[in-house]
Amino acid sequence: MVSHSAAYLIQRPLLMIRKTLTLAVISIAAVISLNAQVPAPLRVEIRMLAFSPDLQKKEAFAHDPVVDAATVGVPAPIKTYLNHQFSTVILKSRKIAFTTKRDRESLKTASDLIGEVTLPEGVNSAILLFLPDQAGQCRIMAIDDSKRAFPAGSFHATNLSPLPVKLMLEQKAFDFKPGQVTLIEDPPVREGGQSGMRTFVFKDNAWAPIATGLWPHPGDARSLLVFFQNPTAGDVQLRSFEDVPPRAPAGL
Repeated sequence: MVSHSAAYLIQRPLLMIRKTLTLAVISIAAVISLNAQVPAPLRVEIRMLAFSPDLQKKEAFAHDPVVDAATVGVPAPIKTYLNHQFSTVILKSRKIAFTTKRDRESLKTASDLIGEVTLPEGVNSAILLFLPDQAGQCRIMAIDDSKRAFPAGSFHATNLSPLPVKLMLEQKAFDFKPGQVTLIEDPPVREGGQSGMRTFVFKDNAWAPIATGLWPHPGDARSLLVFFQNPTAGDVQLRSFEDVPPRAPAGL
């Protein structure tokens, strides 16, 4: 027969082992939970495009606002044209701030800040269109640059004007509400591989013409189309930017 004292001496080590194992399990769970809350660094590839020549900047740098102070900005020149050159940025969030200087102190100086953008979820390769803003900085529009979202032979069209607009390619009409973005894949063409293009704006309860012309099919390349209201003249205009064929990989 085991005495109460002996039984206590036997059970006490077992209780201590159980307590130790319980604490270890809790600690491991806490570490796993903490790791789950900290997202892995995100690698994004960006191409910078100035909407107008006055917005281009050779000295421009992309920063992640939430990284440590020792991290410097990545060179990200803002050009008036598109080619295959891009900048790679490692992010802890999906926000990118652009300044005219490499050091992070430039994020705190309004005169150094060019603009900020938050990439949409799932967009890890983007064309960043820098637009004028009344605040003195740039408004930045992020365009998914993957082959899936912006395939070869297509037009990516955006209506940034406050009025409805219409784009006619041959006899096919594409209507755009203010702020609407539309992808036009494999646009219709006539003999010779060109599209008869006409654009209109809806104002004073009628469709008024903007421009007419002939557009070649993009082929294996792409084009950006932007409807906007001229701040000086007040009329709605169309600006286009020719892009190169989408590069591999297919969809970052």
